[in-house]
This record gives sequence, C-alpha cells and structure tokens, in this order.
Amino acid sequence: MDLGSRNMFGRMSGLHGLTDFSLRQLIAWGDHLKVDQAQIDAQHEAIFNLATHIADLWQKHADVGQVKAAAEKLARVLDAHFRYEERELARIGYPKLAEHRAEHKVMLDELRRIRDRLDGMGQGTVQGEPGFLVLNFVLGVTIGHIFHSDMQYCVFARHASGNDAEEEEGLGWPVS
Repeated sequence: MDLGSRNMFGRMSGLHGLTDFSLRQLIAWGDHLKVDQAQIDAQHEAIFNLATHIADLWQKHADVGQVKAAAEKLARVLDAHFRYEERELARIGYPKLAEHRAEHKVMLDELRRIRDRLDGMGQGTVQGEPGFLVLNFVLGVTIGHIFHSDMQYCVFARHASGNDAEEEEGLGWPVS
C-alpha cells in the first residue's frame, strides 16, 4: 500500500479510532457498553458473543453453511432482542423510539439481504465480499448501534428513573 492509500485509509477509519484496535477488541463485550438494564445487557452480551463467533468464522474462511447458520441465529437473536428493547423503550416513554425502531428495521432488512446472498453462494468457504458484508454488518450492530443509539436511550432511562443531575450536551435531556 502506498503512502497516499495509507493516509486515506487512516482518515477513513482513524476518525473513529478503529485502526487502533484489533477486531476482537472492537467487538469485545465490556462494562463500558452496559445500559444498566440486566436483561438488555445480557442480550447485548449474547449478540457480542455471536458477533465474535461470526468474525472468527469469516477470518478462518469457514464453510458457507456454518456462516449461514450463524447469520440465521443472529437474525433470530436480533429480532427477539429488538422486540424486547422496543417494548422497554415504549414503557419508559423514550422520545426517539420511532427512530430507534426504524434503525432496527434497517438492520434486520440488511441482515435478510446478506442471508439471501449467502443462500445464493451454494457450498464452499466464505471469502471476499460476502464474508466482508457479514463482518461489516456485525460491526455496525455491535459497535455502531449498541455503542451509539443504545447508549442514547440509556441516558434517557437514567433521567427517567431520577438518577441524574446534569444535561447531556446535544441530547436535550438531563443525565448523570
């Protein structure tokens, strides 16, 4: 890779500090990702564990059938989690529920398209683009959605329960 390409790559991924971490570090579950709701935290941890498994399958050029099975399991886990989470957000009166629900729908639709693509691969190993699409999706769900969108409702939930004192810049509601 020439210097120009490295600089461009650094600008694209370095914006989020992604170049500073290994894949396993990026999708590792930890206390920093907890939303302080035991059931949702347990579900998120299961999603992270499944994401790590899928990443390992892709990196090891696993059999398409294995990746398809893992993607199907991810679809079931995400669907159940999203339904539960949306019920909880409705219960606390989360003002951005419609946006959050729309994100969930987009993710499930994207995963369905990825699964359709995997179905069309036949047999063999997952390499190149289809594996990368699965991996990119997994990173988007784990890092993108949980770390960003779910943390926003976590802030709101703390406020709703009265465990806060200051206002979060840009969110428009008080937080701790």
